[in-house]
Amino acid sequence: MVVSSSAVDLVILELDDGDFELVSAVSIKVQVGDRAKAYRVAHEQLQDQLREANIECACIKASAVSLGGTKKVHLQAAELRGVALAAAAAAGCDVRSVSKATTSRTFGSRGVDEYLRDDSYWEQLGLGDLKKGMREPAFTAISQFA
Repeated sequence: MVVSSSAVDLVILELDDGDFELVSAVSIKVQVGDRAKAYRVAHEQLQDQLREANIECACIKASAVSLGGTKKVHLQAAELRGVALAAAAAAGCDVRSVSKATTSRTFGSRGVDEYLRDDSYWEQLGLGDLKKGMREPAFTAISQFA
């Protein structure tokens, strides 16, 4: 999962004998209006998605320090990330918070953004049909299991 201030991008992958298969890719948007009620709805939707897919492990992109200063959208993203973490735990998943900076240093020979831009890498994984905007949530899990 990758969380912004207004949505959770969720990519569900199945790992079988070292090969990843795309099960689903959805964006769960936070409803407009009362933020607390919107978080409850997002929590329920995430929990349902994870339970229905029988997810064993949820990998969520961790918060990062903003060099441009903390703004309201950063705080809202942190709140929603907490909702996603809680939903994954409530669904019975092993939950991993995955740092992009750490992944760039420890996974492969390139940085995360280079992998995200490399169409041939995604073709080799068998995930060439995955929308480019959903690559980062998928890579968050791939980096933990490849």
